Amino acid sequence: MKRHLVWTVVAVAMCACDDDAGAQSEGGAGGESAVGGGPGGGVDAGTGGGPAGGAPVGGSAPVGGSEPVGGRPAVGGSEPVGGSEPVGGSEPAGGSEPVGGSAPTPDTEPNVEVVECTRSAEALAAEVGEAHAYNEQVMGGVRTITANAIPNHAVGAFPNPGNPNVISPQAIAYTVPVTPAGAGAGTTVFGVALSGAVFDPGTAETWNDDPTWRYEALRYGTAPPYFASNGGTDETFHPGALGVDCNFAHVQPTGAYHYHGIPTGLMPAEPASTQIGWAADGYPIFGRWGHHSAADASSPLVELRASWRLKSGERPGGDAGPGGAYDGTFGNDWEYVEGSGDLDACNGRTGVVTLGGEQVETYHYVITTTFPYIPRCTSAAPDASFARGMMMGGGMMGGGMMGQIPACQPGQMERCCGDGNCDGPETAMNCDADC
Repeated sequence: MKRHLVWTVVAVAMCACDDDAGAQSEGGAGGESAVGGGPGGGVDAGTGGGPAGGAPVGGSAPVGGSEPVGGRPAVGGSEPVGGSEPVGGSEPAGGSEPVGGSAPTPDTEPNVEVVECTRSAEALAAEVGEAHAYNEQVMGGVRTITANAIPNHAVGAFPNPGNPNVISPQAIAYTVPVTPAGAGAGTTVFGVALSGAVFDPGTAETWNDDPTWRYEALRYGTAPPYFASNGGTDETFHPGALGVDCNFAHVQPTGAYHYHGIPTGLMPAEPASTQIGWAADGYPIFGRWGHHSAADASSPLVELRASWRLKSGERPGGDAGPGGAYDGTFGNDWEYVEGSGDLDACNGRTGVVTLGGEQVETYHYVITTTFPYIPRCTSAAPDASFARGMMMGGGMMGGGMMGQIPACQPGQMERCCGDGNCDGPETAMNCDADC
């Protein structure tokens, strides 16, 4: 029987999405690798309650609960597997259909216009006066990741008409467990790319200041008609576009570059098992390709499909919601249907991957071309460094439970930062200067 998890979006507001949060640096993963004894560490996520707006709720097993979704292996139990891994070409085995789901459609793929990536990494480094830097170090079962958030791949022009911010060096530092353990959770920032940029699927934009109806960054093409629908008062609150570039990334007011979808600059030209980051709980993050048979390294590579789909029917209207058909504009437009795709509710699965130059079988996450794009929950416990928020430019971003961070004042772009204090201007006393 297929399991339906209806997703109520109550996520943390990161910052206005045209001013979003993230950072980036290089794809080289320095330091020691834990291949064979676990996925080799990982980045931690905040103690949030779900995706770009909340953890899936309902059903018999909430996403990110004490039971891993989709069955992750025993902690630290990734096993080397023999044989070489065939790339297999661009056609999935058995035709164009994915292993366990249907092909993307215009209703499920991103509908935003992207800014062409015309600025090389070298040109950007010269412009900001600092070369890309990324480092990993593993000691005592902990992986420490530091970076300066200057991308090592081509990026779009920033500022641009949809994003007024300029990329600048940041101070990125996370610690993550080498051996994932504990109960999963929803996340604010999901993980860190091997480039140093964070995977940050959430947005600050909500319909009528209601966190249940949080706009999706990569479905923002259909957002403007809802800004003032059903008596909404946010027609001046949101930008008309978010200015994401070809990496589905854009820039925070702090200058931090971050991803909302697949970072194309980190993906190979041909299908390959490609690690692109570390998740909040310590498991590795991979690009969209995986083996047709998860445990068989000799099976062809296919594009893996998420198990989320659009809800049927109409959203509530009036004060309860924006009304209209579920079209993917909001995180709450989607529901998880177990077995409808290749991945679990956290966009992960256990299978053979190439990690640290070796083939191992481990639980891992996948960034997909359809919702949720970037996972919104972890299968093991996120590291406490993410619960404290992102360290960028001397400030902290995020922190606290998702859904507990309201707008500071009606109509303001900035949000309170986890303390729930919305009585006045943000100060070092009530916000730690992270809005």
